[in-house]
Amino acid sequence: MESIIEDYREYQTIIRGYTPKVVKATWRELKKLAQYLENLSINFQNVQLVHLENYCIERTESKSLGYRNVIISQLRSFFNYLVQQEFRLENPARHLRYTNLDLYQSLPEIASIEEIQDCLKELKRQIDSCLSRRQFDPIRKRNLALFALLYASGIRAGEAANLQIRDILWEEQVLIIREGKGRKERRVPVVNEILELLQIYLATRNDLEPNAPLFLTWRKEAMDNNLIGATFRKYHEMWEKSLRPHQLRHICASHLYQQGGNIVQIKDWLGHKRLTTTLHYTRIQNPEIEATLESHPINEMSCSSKPKLEIVNVSSQNKPLRRKYTMTPIAEPLTGKLAEQIQEFLRTAEGMKKYSKGTLKEFRFSLTRFAVGCPHCLEKGIEVLRAVDIIRWLSARRQAGISPCTIDKNLSHLRSFMAYAIDRGWRTENPMEALKMVPKQPKEQTYLTEEEMLRILSAPDRSTNQGFTDFITLLVLYATGLRVGELSALNIEDVDLKEGWIHVREGKSGDRQTAIPKAAIGDLKKYVGLYRKAKSGPFLLNQKGTRIKPWTITRRIRKYSEAAHIEKPVSPHTIRHTFTAHLIQRGGRVEVIAKALGHKSLKETTPYAHADFEDIRKAVSLLRRNIPPVSGEKKHE
Repeated sequence: MESIIEDYREYQTIIRGYTPKVVKATWRELKKLAQYLENLSINFQNVQLVHLENYCIERTESKSLGYRNVIISQLRSFFNYLVQQEFRLENPARHLRYTNLDLYQSLPEIASIEEIQDCLKELKRQIDSCLSRRQFDPIRKRNLALFALLYASGIRAGEAANLQIRDILWEEQVLIIREGKGRKERRVPVVNEILELLQIYLATRNDLEPNAPLFLTWRKEAMDNNLIGATFRKYHEMWEKSLRPHQLRHICASHLYQQGGNIVQIKDWLGHKRLTTTLHYTRIQNPEIEATLESHPINEMSCSSKPKLEIVNVSSQNKPLRRKYTMTPIAEPLTGKLAEQIQEFLRTAEGMKKYSKGTLKEFRFSLTRFAVGCPHCLEKGIEVLRAVDIIRWLSARRQAGISPCTIDKNLSHLRSFMAYAIDRGWRTENPMEALKMVPKQPKEQTYLTEEEMLRILSAPDRSTNQGFTDFITLLVLYATGLRVGELSALNIEDVDLKEGWIHVREGKSGDRQTAIPKAAIGDLKKYVGLYRKAKSGPFLLNQKGTRIKPWTITRRIRKYSEAAHIEKPVSPHTIRHTFTAHLIQRGGRVEVIAKALGHKSLKETTPYAHADFEDIRKAVSLLRRNIPPVSGEKKHE
């Protein structure tokens, strides 16, 4: 295996022309893979998919998901090379699935403008305090110039380490980045204040040759990426917020966008290949979302402190919140070959982070029900499954009263499991190819009018602790459009009442920030100050003092909708629809509202868009001026 790795190293260097950094990283990874396979008495010629999956899971434990995707890319390329060189007949790594980083990508920690200014003042103060110790003067001035340059130019730490004096065009106020990420060269504009700090630093040096490194160490050697990171770590105790070099790049882009910068110009300035990479920064205190929520109806509503409506006990009248399935629950764990294959699929999916926790839970439920409904497959495994067995199971689900939407979801889960079985070699053909999901007719989404929403908000008795908590629950749902699961998982530290933003963590589409309408901030401050009296922990509590559950929120909303005599079915998601419909009716842009809702595309937001009938009537009336009168003169209204 050693000779194969060395041959592949030459192939990457000479034939593919990869950078030395990429070649070295791949060489190190393949060395670790070879050691892992030797412990299992396996070589590159007979390794299987399951071995590569286990290696990726063990190798990237407690590592970032992006690092796992890099390893998968390296393995795919390497085994593709083995197939080309006829060391293998097929590439087992092609079945390794990349992790969707959008589901797990968290928002970068962003420092405020005041915090950045405090860091710069601290660096300047250290320069002034060490005037009597001249030996530290060059290093202090270098650190100030380096910090300011990284923040004001948005360049990467590695790009700053590779800068040379000739790369600064003083008259044009431009930096030349040579061989940045992806071997791309670009020009970065720099403000005059940064050039002044660089001149102050360079005045402490004697070697000002054009090819000399811009930033030097104490030993007059060029700085590297790791040394820049170590330099920043020395200041963590002095700064109020610890900052990393790459974090300054995030802060720079976010501040520029929040102050009106064009997203396409920011993309080219940062050197991003795709616009989607730059759009990640638009989820941080997006000024468009803040401006859109200024027209929120909550800013004009006035809710009474004590309800005039009679609260009706509807627990016995309402239908249960959850469907009562006629299928008997599974009393004990399943045993059999199919059960083992299902467990292997779920273990791999969880280890490789293919799906979220909620999706994995749904997979387990669907596949377990399938195993129960197909006894002979449970014993002999997925190899004996036929298309007629799937049809009989789906028919049994339909006769048990399961909704078509749930059956379609079960079919989708089974389709994914079948694809994995083919990748693992458990089957050669896919019986799911002949089965198609029935296209669903889009349902008309229910939403409330502004008058109905005001009646629900006025229903809780805000003079009591429980009533005010319920009011805050309704207020947050309507004012921000959060999902019920996002509201249940919300923590106090995620609500920034000073700036007016809510940080949604691990939502359905990843992390995002959404603005709070100004009229709602006063009630939220009162709730946090008088009722929660905590700086961290769950934002909403139940009567037992623990985090509130989504179904508890649903039950309370249904209670107050009945009390307000709302004839429509009301749920937390109905209020989310209402939030969207009201903003669109007041002129909000759909693409901005989609960002506030956490939608990946406008296709998800379109079903939420509703126009009021009277608004449609007014729009249609504009056509009257284009139609000539049948007789006489046209009347002007």
